[in-house]
Amino acid sequence: MTVGEITVTVNGRSYRRAVEGRRLLSDFLREDCGLTGTHVGCEHGVCGACTVVCDGEAIRSCLMFAVQADGAELVTIEGLAPAGGPLGPVQQGFMECHGSRPRSTSPCTPPRRIPIRIEASWPGFWGSASIRSG
Repeated sequence: MTVGEITVTVNGRSYRRAVEGRRLLSDFLREDCGLTGTHVGCEHGVCGACTVVCDGEAIRSCLMFAVQADGAELVTIEGLAPAGGPLGPVQQGFMECHGSRPRSTSPCTPPRRIPIRIEASWPGFWGSASIRSG
């Protein structure tokens, strides 16, 4: 088995680990980083439970090898609002509209919240014209 060393930044924290070339990013996040909010549902990238942000883009972590993320900046569901900290606008919106618990890491929440978080960071996203146009 080929082992390589990677360095990634996850939710603002740097991790440097030796990983096998075949280790999935989802397994790396759950087992090596202890971030269990990233779930593995279908293992085919269809369900979206493994969705994380990699360098600003939503990706399915069950379809990416950890070595491919070397040098990347990742955000998991845990990174949307730190434990004990204030809720981010996405979590606040989910809570106010009864979408789910604010810090929920159930398999259904990452595929809904993470893309919303990315889109919300686009300039002008919250403007009335973009809301009206859908």
